[in-house]
Amino acid sequence: MIGPFVPGSAAEEPAVAEVWALFRSADVGLANQEGSIFDSATFTGLAAAENGGGYPLAPAVIAAELRSHGIAMVSKANNHATDYGTAGLLASIEALAAAGITQAGGGRDRAAACAPAYVQRGVGTVALISAATTFPPMAAAMAPVTSRGGRFERPGICTIRTREVVLVPPRRMAALRAAAGPAVLPVPGEPGAWRIGDTLFRPAAQAGHRMEAAPEDVAGVIAAIGAARAQGAVVVFALHAHETAGTIDPLPPAAFEPMLLHRANEAPSPDDPAPAAFLPGLFHQAIDAGADVVVRTGPHGLNGAELYRGKPILWGLGSLVFAFGGRRSYVAPGGQRMNLPDDWFTALVAKVQVAPDRAVRVELHPVALASSAEPLRDGLPHRLYGPGAAEVLERFRRRSAAIGTAVRVHGDVASLDGTVP
Repeated sequence: MIGPFVPGSAAEEPAVAEVWALFRSADVGLANQEGSIFDSATFTGLAAAENGGGYPLAPAVIAAELRSHGIAMVSKANNHATDYGTAGLLASIEALAAAGITQAGGGRDRAAACAPAYVQRGVGTVALISAATTFPPMAAAMAPVTSRGGRFERPGICTIRTREVVLVPPRRMAALRAAAGPAVLPVPGEPGAWRIGDTLFRPAAQAGHRMEAAPEDVAGVIAAIGAARAQGAVVVFALHAHETAGTIDPLPPAAFEPMLLHRANEAPSPDDPAPAAFLPGLFHQAIDAGADVVVRTGPHGLNGAELYRGKPILWGLGSLVFAFGGRRSYVAPGGQRMNLPDDWFTALVAKVQVAPDRAVRVELHPVALASSAEPLRDGLPHRLYGPGAAEVLERFRRRSAAIGTAVRVHGDVASLDGTVP
């Protein structure tokens, strides 16, 4: 994830320059660009009532700086893409394009937002498909609207809708129905299931909780991955997903705060390394359809990695730039204060190589994010060595082992076992 940072920060100490060198050495440097990126003096839009938990904004010159650092392609489908409305999203896309950065995930309608974006190099073509399951409701790109002879675009991001499902033993469903009274709504196509607000309650032998993704949204994204593979490109699928398997909300909603907007900021148990139940199947589908690499963005801390059919699923690498003015706390739009854990200030940069036979090799380079009151330093990544690197790599190794993937640590670099000869 790249959040806003201060222009002029290119003249860095060596530890920062080494991180940017990793991107410059790549055929295609790729990152998730969060927040808006345009010049406020010339922007004619407005701040949106719905946002991803704040209004991060960087001037347009930052796009050129990112490009100079080697970032040629970004995923734009995330919960901050429309903090300044669809006008802010389109202005950000224009600023990125002017700097020579290709984006995927945002567009003037759903077809454009969900379409693969391509970058061609002498060694071949890289395709990026970008989508989000964590987003404010207004952020979803839709088909154009026709009204009174006019055709109106519906800009936004490529979204995959999800719903929360609570599994309830049948003997308790009647009591739930009686207690909820008029709040209960029927669920079309599911006799015996009820909906209360945005949560679906379904009869089941065992009590439980899970999240489900809308099949039609998943199908559209999978089709885009297949289309990119048919073009012969190296295919990367990036999904912005804060959802985890946890149920504890460390940032309870403020009074009268709509739950949809609250969840667009943070999901319950945001630091739980176990993902929401729908994610593994979705990522496996993506690889079955032709993705060579799957990257989950959204989690601020490190998660592990998985190998599926020899292809890497990077479950969460942390943030590349994370500027909070030297503070390690955050005040949400609803007024709630959240202290940011230390895990949010370390990350990994993945160097991924795809061979002509589509075998994938992954190296992981640890970084620490500066937390400084000096604007030119705040949030920037510093390459780690020695004990600091060992601690980050060991944490990543343990979390990968928990999902059945072996990570080999050699010096200050790690690799996914099975991807390196």
